[in-house]
Formats: sequence, C-alpha cells, structure tokens
Amino acid sequence: MEPIQVTYNPRVFDVGSIDDAMRIILTPEGATTEHRWATETPYLADLIAGTFALTEQSLVLDYGCGIGRLAKALIARHGCRVIGVDISTNMRALGAVYVASDRFFACSADMLDVLVARGLRCDLALTVWVLQHCLRVGDDIARIAGALQPNGELFVVNQLSRAVPTVERGWVDDKVDLDALLQGRFTLRAGGALDAQHTTEVLSQVGSWRAFRLLR
Repeated sequence: MEPIQVTYNPRVFDVGSIDDAMRIILTPEGATTEHRWATETPYLADLIAGTFALTEQSLVLDYGCGIGRLAKALIARHGCRVIGVDISTNMRALGAVYVASDRFFACSADMLDVLVARGLRCDLALTVWVLQHCLRVGDDIARIAGALQPNGELFVVNQLSRAVPTVERGWVDDKVDLDALLQGRFTLRAGGALDAQHTTEVLSQVGSWRAFRLLR
C-alpha cells in the first residue's frame, strides 16, 4: 500500500538537550523514560550480542540512532565501530557528546548515500523503534540494504502498528506492510516478542524484535 498523502513532520524529533532527546526516543509506555533507558538498553544489547558475532573489527550502521543509545552500549561491550544516521541534526550533534567515542560518528541519510556510493559497506545494521515512524519506509529499507555487505545482517525492533508523525493529523498509522517490505530484501533469521521484564508490559504486547540476513 502506498503511504497516505500527508506532510511528514520531522520537527517532533528536534531536541535541545540530551534529557529532551531521551524523552522523545523512549516514551514511558507504562513505565518511565529513565526506567526504559536503564533496563531496555542492556536487554537489547544482550539480544544483539546473542544473535550476531560482533568484534572490534565490526562496522555497524545504527539507522535512526538518536543520540547513540545503542551505539554507546555496543562500543563499550565489543569495541566495534558505529556509523549513526538520523533525520535530526540536533540528535546527531548530541550523539557526539553522549557516545563520546572516536569509534562513532553520526550523519544524515544523504551523507550515508554518498559514503555507500564511494564503497562503504557495513556488517550489521540496527534500526530500533525507527521504521514505524518513517513515511517512505520502503526507501529507508532499501537504503539500509544498500549499505550492507553481501552477507550483512539487520536487527529490527519495531511496534506492530505504524506511527508516522504528520503536520495535518499527528501520529498516523498508514497501514504500510513493513514485514512484506523487509522480506523483499532480507531473510528472517530469528525474532520474537519483547520481554516485559526488560521493557514494559505495554511494549511486550505491541512490539517485537527480529534478526534478518540480506538476500543475495
């Protein structure tokens, strides 16, 4: 299904501080932002570590990185290098402060396209609570696929319904079939519901995680 015709509103992701960024990245969903940040972050890092073989040599694409929540955790655990991509200039700038590592930088999607055109390829891509908000999500999935090695992998955390921020109608579910778009580019390897103990009861019912491998 084609996305509904509305004006995408990226301003909802504009923030002035790390605290503001945390609140928009992880809304309470039955707990608090602080609780989710403290419990969900290591839980997702554990899922990633248990599903993918990350080393100091790994190059990871964090698509929709925000201020680098997972980039910071993965660099601390594995010493990998992470390229963040985010629509928000402010999030990218704050990410440099929050992650505080020479193994991380954040750029726009346009800049990622340039790097890929020049030969950049990543081993693993992450997109956590991001694809649900993308207006033309098929383009984003294609961009992620194009940035991966031929045997590259993808870790997705997403809610089951869409929530596209728009000027005219607020948060909109445009009914785009995300699974069909993902499986047109990737093979599903593993996945499941999110653990309520490490996220929230709400998220365990409305969200999921999945691991994919790029189709050859």
